[in-house]
Amino acid sequence: MSMNIERFRKLKENRYKIIFDNENSITLYDDIILKYDLLITKKISEKKLRKLIEENNSLECYYKAIKYLSYKNRSKKEIINYLKKFSYEYNNINKTIKKLEENNYLNEEIYLSSYINDQLNLTNNGPQKIKRKLIDLGLQEDLIDKKLSQISRNVWQEKLEKIISKKIKVNQKDSVNKIKEKILYNCLNDGYKKDDILEVLEKKEIPNNILSLEKEAQKLYIKLSRKYQNNNELYFQLKGKLLRKGFFNTDIDEIIENIKKVSN
Repeated sequence: MSMNIERFRKLKENRYKIIFDNENSITLYDDIILKYDLLITKKISEKKLRKLIEENNSLECYYKAIKYLSYKNRSKKEIINYLKKFSYEYNNINKTIKKLEENNYLNEEIYLSSYINDQLNLTNNGPQKIKRKLIDLGLQEDLIDKKLSQISRNVWQEKLEKIISKKIKVNQKDSVNKIKEKILYNCLNDGYKKDDILEVLEKKEIPNNILSLEKEAQKLYIKLSRKYQNNNELYFQLKGKLLRKGFFNTDIDEIIENIKKVSN
């Protein structure tokens, strides 16, 4: 059984709605229409129609991937996961991936270089975090390591220098040790190596925030004095808490002596 094409209606994105004489319709890309000379033959068998729909779905899958890639570079895994959302058959997804690779729309080395460059210029992420992200995106670990190894250690050190300088500048309340502890923790989370972080920290002069110590000591003194009546125990507990907060022993002793003078 065959159907006669009654008319064509142009749609967006190079697609046409084909309306048959029985009022049924399908939507095809112009590539398919031209390939099978539908403008001329005007007649389609059921077998041919199934073939047209199958090819059109495959072509639609490919165009969907191309459009997705037009916004930014994507990894193979990203594209596959994206196409799965539209319930395309695995066969069509595999064909699309193969075609993208053949046409150089999908190139892991180019993607890696572009991704790492963006991470270097637009984020604070270090090499380990970048590597984890790329592995999650489905890139090969040996290829990732190769690309990252091409970046000079000085590049990461310069990034750390800027990051750490900024963190020191905005932290006006913590002790020196606490500031260092926070910076180390944050930079490790950002994917930098511990040795590199400590090397940069060693070169930094972090001002000792005496005002912060005084404020913290006064707050703790008021709180602890409600609990401890014995002065020796009170000052022992006060010093211990300030030490745990990272303040220096000599500075704590000086502040406690000042508190003693005022309270006596």
